Amino acid sequence: MLAKKELETDVPKLVASASGTIIEIGPGSGNQVGRYDRSKITKIYGIEPNKGLHAQLRESVKNAGLSDVYTIVPCNIQDVEILRKYGVDQETFDTILSVQVFCSIPNPREAAAAMWRLLKPGGQMVVYEHVKAYDYISAKVQEGSAVLHFMIIALIQM
Repeated sequence: MLAKKELETDVPKLVASASGTIIEIGPGSGNQVGRYDRSKITKIYGIEPNKGLHAQLRESVKNAGLSDVYTIVPCNIQDVEILRKYGVDQETFDTILSVQVFCSIPNPREAAAAMWRLLKPGGQMVVYEHVKAYDYISAKVQEGSAVLHFMIIALIQM
């Protein structure tokens, strides 16, 4: 349902704008992989710490015809040593893509700084986020759903 609602946003165009060597932050089960423009891609590294989602992500990558260019990296964006093992290093990426991920990152400022360091000079960071509601009740509902989201992830990882 979320992927369907994203069709009403700029998400498909934003994903399709990614080019060159790409890092996709938090690809989850692969909602975005079918939206890449294959003709613009050299390589994609999907940084996904939730190993419980890797099988679904692999299947989505396969269905999108990206198996030869997509590598799943099982860590978060701040795990520098693991990233290096996969060839992810500073100033080496043309595009960093993040779609509705910052709400689940424990320290978003640190993560954004880590992402920025990975971009080549002149590279692009493509970010699409929902924002925290301003009214008290909606903000509390968002906070509650974030806690529930972390609990579900913890259960999946067990």
